Amino acid sequence: MTDPGFLLSRVGAAVRAGFKDVLAGWGIRPQQYLILLILDARDGLSQQELCTAARIDSGNMVELLDGLEALRYAQRARDPRDRRRYAVTITPAGRSALAELRQGVGEYNERVLSPLTGREQRQLAAALSKLFATTAEGRGR
Repeated sequence: MTDPGFLLSRVGAAVRAGFKDVLAGWGIRPQQYLILLILDARDGLSQQELCTAARIDSGNMVELLDGLEALRYAQRARDPRDRRRYAVTITPAGRSALAELRQGVGEYNERVLSPLTGREQRQLAAALSKLFATTAEGRGR
């Protein structure tokens, strides 16, 4: 089979399933992994700022943060400068889990991409980035 759309769909489904399995070892979903990555880089964002950065609907964000709080990976607290605003922060347990997650995801990526040479991996990443930029999510909706 050489149909690119079909192959991307099949490979994407397999990679997505494997990625979810890796994250499940820490009790989180892909969007929660993204939230932890964002908080690690920009801790203390408001829920709305986090929604914008992650491109996640505010209704879904509440559920995702509830899960991260239950695992003690993140916490929400009133901003002392603006009591209407909730600041979301990554906890020490969240930073520790994220370090482990990054290692697990890195190992998974290495396994998935192992049939490709380093050059092919870079070309694939460039091509996928180019394609992603044409999607609604890649354009920022």
